[in-house]
Amino acid sequence: MHIKLPGYSLLICCVLFCTLGSLQAQVGILKGTISDGEGSGTLPGTTIYLQANSGKGVVSDIDGNYTMTGVPVGRQTIVYSFLGFEEQTIEVVITENDVTTQDVALSFASVMGQEVLVTAQALGQAKAINQQLNSESIANIVSADRIQELPDVNAAEAVARLPGVSINRNGGEGQKVVIRGLEPKFNAITVNGVRLPANSGTDRSVDLSLVSPELLDGIEVYKSPLPDMDAEAVGGTVNLRLRKAPKEETTLLRGLVGANNNNDYIGDYKGVVQHSRRILNDKVGVVAQANVERFNRGGDILGYGWSQGSTDPGTGVTSILGTNLRLEDRSEQRRRNNASVNLDYGTGKSEFGFFGLLSNTSRSQFTVENRYAPNGDGITYNATGIDSDLTLYMGALTGTHTLSKYTIDWVASLSRSKADNPYNFNLNILDGQRPFDAGLDRNSNPANFLAAANPDLSTAFLRSSANRMSETTEDNSEFGINVQRSFNLLEGLSGYVKTGVRYRTIERERSVSGRGENFYFLGGRYTQTARDAFNGNLIALEANPELISLANFVEPGDGVDFEDRDGEAVNFDVALNEDLVRNWYDQQRDVLRIDRNTAVDNFGVSESVAAAYLMAKFDIGKKLSVTPGFRYEYSDNSYRAGISSFTDPFIGLAGSFRDTATAQTYGEFMPHLHIKYEPKDWLDVRLSYATTLARPDYSFVSPRTQIDDNALVIDAGNPNLRHMRVVNYDLSISAYKGGLGLFSVGAFYKDIEDIFVPQSLQLVDGLAEERGFPQYNQYLLNTFSNFPTSKVYGFEFDVQTNLSFLPAPFNGLVINANYARLFSETTTFFLTRKNFFVPFPRTEFTSNSRTVTMPSQVPNIINLSIGYDYKSFAARISGVYQGTKATEYGQNKDFDRFVLSYWRWDASVKQKVGDHLSFFLNVNNFTNQKDITFIREEQFVSRVETYGMTGTIGAQYKL
Repeated sequence: MHIKLPGYSLLICCVLFCTLGSLQAQVGILKGTISDGEGSGTLPGTTIYLQANSGKGVVSDIDGNYTMTGVPVGRQTIVYSFLGFEEQTIEVVITENDVTTQDVALSFASVMGQEVLVTAQALGQAKAINQQLNSESIANIVSADRIQELPDVNAAEAVARLPGVSINRNGGEGQKVVIRGLEPKFNAITVNGVRLPANSGTDRSVDLSLVSPELLDGIEVYKSPLPDMDAEAVGGTVNLRLRKAPKEETTLLRGLVGANNNNDYIGDYKGVVQHSRRILNDKVGVVAQANVERFNRGGDILGYGWSQGSTDPGTGVTSILGTNLRLEDRSEQRRRNNASVNLDYGTGKSEFGFFGLLSNTSRSQFTVENRYAPNGDGITYNATGIDSDLTLYMGALTGTHTLSKYTIDWVASLSRSKADNPYNFNLNILDGQRPFDAGLDRNSNPANFLAAANPDLSTAFLRSSANRMSETTEDNSEFGINVQRSFNLLEGLSGYVKTGVRYRTIERERSVSGRGENFYFLGGRYTQTARDAFNGNLIALEANPELISLANFVEPGDGVDFEDRDGEAVNFDVALNEDLVRNWYDQQRDVLRIDRNTAVDNFGVSESVAAAYLMAKFDIGKKLSVTPGFRYEYSDNSYRAGISSFTDPFIGLAGSFRDTATAQTYGEFMPHLHIKYEPKDWLDVRLSYATTLARPDYSFVSPRTQIDDNALVIDAGNPNLRHMRVVNYDLSISAYKGGLGLFSVGAFYKDIEDIFVPQSLQLVDGLAEERGFPQYNQYLLNTFSNFPTSKVYGFEFDVQTNLSFLPAPFNGLVINANYARLFSETTTFFLTRKNFFVPFPRTEFTSNSRTVTMPSQVPNIINLSIGYDYKSFAARISGVYQGTKATEYGQNKDFDRFVLSYWRWDASVKQKVGDHLSFFLNVNNFTNQKDITFIREEQFVSRVETYGMTGTIGAQYKL
């Protein structure tokens, strides 16, 4: 299908609008704000409906505001309902084509005739439940109150408290979200409904660790999108909400200091300032906030290397042999700065807004590695210094115009992400003696290698150094407009028709360059060039003056505190000095030789997506609503990259590089149907059918190609790679009771077509011509392909309750628990090889496939938190369980890589003093849970990362 926009959808809308307009009587508009009568803020998710027509209603937004159009003129009785609060009925007089304002304050309800205790944690839970129940889509909510209660250090960790959501960690900190087992690149991240630009170097994922939770007024996770939502959200959409100014002027100051026990480090800090007010007779609202923070994310990393041995012909099991042991001590400082502003201006029938967001995370990392490889290089000492900077800029203008029968809203936004990595320098030093005990089994468990090593530091010399610099920028622009027409055809039959268009462009540039020297070990002109560039006394190896000694990169007395998997201290043989390594790079950078192979990693992207949709919601009485619709998206994309062929990237032997470009255009029609049925006042049943898609990774679809004529290998993107189409089926059942909470169970199934996966194949039997490499017959091609079908399915349970109806002291308990069981089937490709020696030595490869689970899919996810409030004291303990998951599939199934299951526990306490001041203590990972990866079986551990327990203590002043 290759039509740019479905013009017939606009025609249908016009017919519906005109028909409904002729049937509608004189109407007006009702607006207002719903607040908590206890003075704790507004109530999002409140249901507001006409008593005379219970099918006609609206829901208050994240700020507690509501707008009801198409209200019949005259005296009307309006019902305001919020789960856990007393229902309130108010009479209002509606004037034709005019705005009537009615603000309402609701009070907490009693349960079983007993007065309940209204606690901060119970109120936050009630807000999330109401928003979830009144969402038109199947969704999960984290309220602003709960975000502030939990000791989450960034937005990714806050999202991961929800059912079916797990996270990928980096440096012991949550980084990217996995929704229902779909990798981060398959999920959409938005702020106030505006999509964030991707900030990964190669795919479409977003690093959420750069957003501080203090910026947010709530988090919404939509798991079954409506037609008016972005279709590129296979797992789901995470929407981050920024604060809007309430009627009362507020100022908040928050500060904390912290420590990391793994590094014996005290010096973490965070400072937050927020201010909001309304001016010009409350017509203009302003919220400005900022935070600065620094955290130590250093850790101890233990690595075990394994290789493939022989395969038993009877069982088919391949033996695994130990190859190396790696001890890595990592020091890392992360600095995060966030600022946002949110402006709104209302004139009655029109509201305008602007929000801006600036977020920056910088990382300074230095890793020292002692590596023991008895069958390889012997003993090597490595130092890696990394400076990185990740920045997000976003600005958006919005408008909402309310007429008596229509609501028109629009948005125009610009955003940019920039990932800058100017310093990624590695220094490699070789111990020249290869000293290991003669009795060592060199294929045994790598844990044996350290005790058998006998290093001789006097023989260690500089072998190589390299720096890889990269910069990735992505600019997004977006404009969208929606028109909604409410109707009230018959008593008990009302709803709306909605249509709209959206246009988004993406401009991405990735620049990669490298410099290095691989031949210091040859001495001669290689080390002489380094000596000439060095300002100082360069120490040579005593046994060979041509070589550069290890002594240039260590300081006497330097040491490393390192902890193994069992918590035992391990002595490092060599602790390379960060300042000396950095000084070496600063003096050598101009004489390091250009790595020409990095040119193939540069690429450019220009993508545009034009979308149109049509949907209608039919409220049939108070019990049933049906929402059919469709969405159409048309993509027009172009990609720029290069084709590289070099015999050696440093020496400068024969090779070439040339630019290339490709283009793709396609359209996708996506039908939807959503049904919500409430057979009882306490029961909510939802069925959803939705179609979504995913576009390939930038690195997968760009025409970059690297040809190695020595190894007869080609690494290439696939410009013909198709986008992924997914049909989503959802069922959700929720039982709820005011003051008691909510229990929900859901099941889902995703039918996936054309998932894109890596594939290796030998260019034989016409494949060279078919794949576009006719002159490279017999080469091994590493590329990417579509596989026809995959599926993801599972079920989720969620319990949110409090015991506020119980007598003291039990009435302060608040409980949140959820469990998800996820399944999937997809395909990975792998090679088998056969060696021939007649008539000449050669190797033939055959491409095969096997069924596996989705990478990054956690099969079992448990979230548990128990909170307790007593007067001005609050405490919470929370745990997250993630089952063992596969992260990478190898050419041999025995070398698939997994992350071991774990429980991670956090705790927080808060004490309020007076009306404005609070003190708090947060402890993260107090059980010192380690991040462990392995291959095939748990006995073949490949990596153990220890980041320890962290704690913060601080104060907050709110006026």
